[in-house]
Amino acid sequence: MEDQLFFAKDVSYKMFKIVFLIIFLFSFYLSAQQKFIEGLEDIPSYKEMKYVEDSLILFDKIDGRYVSSESKGNYPLYEVKNFYKKILPNLGWKVERENLFSRGNENLELEFRSIKDETLIVFKIFPKY
Repeated sequence: MEDQLFFAKDVSYKMFKIVFLIIFLFSFYLSAQQKFIEGLEDIPSYKEMKYVEDSLILFDKIDGRYVSSESKGNYPLYEVKNFYKKILPNLGWKVERENLFSRGNENLELEFRSIKDETLIVFKIFPKY
């Protein structure tokens, strides 16, 4: 009887380790999947859109920060616009007008361009006046 109990505890402990490892690896995989806009680490990138090399401009001044960064990808313009229109309010950004959001002492302006089959987004953060 005691051998069976030891065997059950041993199997239970091994199963616990396996389940823990699976959960840990899965959560690591999910966190690695989410990408963010270069220079704006709290704004997610839409699907597999790519950072435009050398597009990041960053100034930290007394009155606030000025950031500009660009991403592009092969996605329909309306799809990308809808994503940011829905996700940004969930991240604390308040809609001021189309493509202009505010949070705290900052404004976030999104500029969308369609170039051939690609959508280009310019993200601009600047202080409120």
